[in-house]
Amino acid sequence: MTRSRERVGATIEVIRAPRVRIDLFGDDEVRRIRQSFVARHPRLPIFQRKRWVIALLRLPERHSDYLSGRARQAVRTNCNKASRLGYRHVTLPPADHIDEIVEINRSEPIRQGRPMREGYLDRASVADSVGRRPMMHGVVDRDGRLRAYAVGLDLGDAILIATILGHADSLDDGVMYLLVSEMVRSAISMRRPDGSPHWLMYDTFWGAKSGLAYFKRRLGFEPYTVDWRFVEGSRRAPATESIDG
Repeated sequence: MTRSRERVGATIEVIRAPRVRIDLFGDDEVRRIRQSFVARHPRLPIFQRKRWVIALLRLPERHSDYLSGRARQAVRTNCNKASRLGYRHVTLPPADHIDEIVEINRSEPIRQGRPMREGYLDRASVADSVGRRPMMHGVVDRDGRLRAYAVGLDLGDAILIATILGHADSLDDGVMYLLVSEMVRSAISMRRPDGSPHWLMYDTFWGAKSGLAYFKRRLGFEPYTVDWRFVEGSRRAPATESIDG
């Protein structure tokens, strides 16, 4: 009965979700990511992998706008809690912090009801994936130890949160709220003359356990149906809502 209700709820969410077109532009990696988004879902081949109930946050003009209002009370409360406990946001080269990243990954063997994949636990695999990125977002404690990290990828009109994890011992301290809030600030600061990026993406709501879905909504992410378009050269049309057909 519970699973049936969840399926009905998911169907309603798909039907009600606003539809947007998001223009991606950049290098060959962005092109490959777009291709992975529109590829057929391995378990549901009639669907594209990243089309339905995509978790998107429309970036406001200012970071202060993001934090304002009753809807962001939980974000403000958790960010303030983390700051009071001595945590702070940093950007740093992941290659210099591989051991700390692995420690975070290993701090909780089960996440979202599933065992952590081996690629997150093996040092060499982490160095080859996360470690090759030039910079990442992090949250460090008062002693400078990395307690949470996230990799953000600039896809053009969207910033993708590609990887995000926190140390199990620090999750109740608000570090993940601080981390995402500062990623919002960073994405806003990256704005180009054409206004992009307009969006921050945090994967999808499909497949997310109720706790993670709740976390995303508290941060301001909402479900959208997305048409992904790769734009060559300087043709950078902004995303638009409620497009036809």
